[in-house]
Amino acid sequence: MINRLKDYFDDPREPESQDDFFEIETHYNYFAVSRETAMEIERRLAQLPPPRWVAFRDRAGAVHRVIAAHIYRISECTMEQRAARRAFFRARRQEDKADRRPGEDDD
Repeated sequence: MINRLKDYFDDPREPESQDDFFEIETHYNYFAVSRETAMEIERRLAQLPPPRWVAFRDRAGAVHRVIAAHIYRISECTMEQRAARRAFFRARRQEDKADRRPGEDDD
């Protein structure tokens, strides 16, 4: 009884931002999923023996069933991480441009 009351009165968990998600990448496609879905897929892939198929729902609500052995990457992808990645590669391009001699073609 105490646990149920504690769950009821505790602050509700903040919903996951639509800008933050995990990517499940297979040989043929990639899927944006919630943190919970990604953790469940990781747990299932760690089972011995691993399942042949993994079924899950993506952020858009579609259900997918993929061969477990085809899943080769599970990555976190937050808005801040994407912004930092863009800034990093923008800085690399500016460095490359600064290193060119006058008259060299721009890409």
